[in-house]
Amino acid sequence: MDFVKKPKLLDFKSSPPHLQFNDFVLTGYRPVSTLKECLHSLFYLHNEFGNIYTHGALPIIHITLLCYPDARRAALLAYVTLSLFGVHSAVTARSNMRRLQSFFWQALFRVFLYALRWYGPGTGSPDSMHFYATMDSLAVLGGLVNVVRMPERLSPGSFDYWLNSHQIMHMLVALSIVYLHWGMMEDLVWLRTFECPPE
Repeated sequence: MDFVKKPKLLDFKSSPPHLQFNDFVLTGYRPVSTLKECLHSLFYLHNEFGNIYTHGALPIIHITLLCYPDARRAALLAYVTLSLFGVHSAVTARSNMRRLQSFFWQALFRVFLYALRWYGPGTGSPDSMHFYATMDSLAVLGGLVNVVRMPERLSPGSFDYWLNSHQIMHMLVALSIVYLHWGMMEDLVWLRTFECPPE
C-alpha cells in the first residue's frame, strides 16, 4: 500500500494533541503536516488511512416542508445553525461523551421532522421513512462505537491501523449515506405525482 515514501509515523504520546483522543490506538499517527503532506498521506498507510477512504438532513427538510416555503426556509436555517453549533461543540469537547452530546439538538430536530411526516402536515413518501430511520440509527451506532472505543479497548495496539472504533464509525456513517440515498430516491419518485394543496 505504500506507494510513496512516508514520514516517520508517531506513537500516541508523540502525536499532535488534537489526535490524542483514543489512547487505545497506540501507533501509526501522522505528524503535523502541511497541505502538501496531507495530500501525500493519501498514498501511504497510517492509522487514519481507512477513515479517509470511507467517508443529510437538508433534503429531508426540503421534502417534508415542501408545501410550506417559509417554514422550510426557517427550518433549513435552524438546522444549519444547529449543525454549526454541533461541530463547534464537538471540536472543543474535552471528552468523547461530550463530543457525542454535541449533536443532541441536531438529532432532536431530526426527530421533530420525522414526527411531522408521521403525524403532522409534513409531506414525503411513506416508503422513505424506514430508510431515514435506518440512516440515523447507523450514524448513532457509529457515534456510540466511537465513544466506547471498542474493539481496541479490549486489545490496545491490535487495532491501530484497521478496524478501530473510529474507522468502524466512518464505515457506519458511509453506510448510512447509502440509506439516505435510497430514502431520497423514494421521495423523488413520490414527488413526480405530488402537488401541494391549493392555499
